[in-house]
Amino acid sequence: MNARSKETRIFLLAHLFLLSVVLIGFGRTFYLRHLFIARPLPLVLLLHGIALTAWYGLVALQGAMVLKGAREWHGRIAWLAAPVIVCVIYSGIQVNWNVARQITSAGDPENMFVWGNFMSLASFAILVGAGVKLRHRFMAHHRMIFFASLAIVGPAFARFAFWPVVGLGVGAAPLFAIAGMLALVALAIGYDVAVFRRVQAATLGGLAGVIVPLVAGTAVAISGVGYALLHGA
Repeated sequence: MNARSKETRIFLLAHLFLLSVVLIGFGRTFYLRHLFIARPLPLVLLLHGIALTAWYGLVALQGAMVLKGAREWHGRIAWLAAPVIVCVIYSGIQVNWNVARQITSAGDPENMFVWGNFMSLASFAILVGAGVKLRHRFMAHHRMIFFASLAIVGPAFARFAFWPVVGLGVGAAPLFAIAGMLALVALAIGYDVAVFRRVQAATLGGLAGVIVPLVAGTAVAISGVGYALLHGA
């Protein structure tokens, strides 16, 4: 197996893992909702869930096609990503805005979700754009798309805090999101060091695209600036 195929295999495994995090994290509230929650989902949440599932599934499918040498189909299916990306960003903004309107205090833990998610959606858009621009440089392309997917997976990690076997609730949810994302960042850096003896420039760029929104979103939420902006305080 050549270097390109090894990279693609790692890329595929990484996205299959991210897809599994999304499926398990949102299993109780989305995929298996009828078993746990009688109330139906609002349309915007349904759209958001479908768009996120489509994104992670589509990227994994793209990796599998490249690995199998089906590059023509890889190029054709890539066009399907455009409406999916638009839906992820649009529905994500709507979901965050709906949550923001229900927050009654700057000290509400959900401020962390709202501003972390707003910042992460911006990062997702930028990293996907960089991935498209670098599509002919496969290592950089893989890393930009991976970090774009990583930037928006925080809410799925956060949902693990709500599962009955964990039962820690909303107060611990931001910690689950941050810990899960940072663990994957550490693995990406570790992979580069193990294989290339140095961290690739694209990995550093992707790392910034994940860490900056986390820090900025946390700062805006904790300071109360975000609440003041959205509520005119």
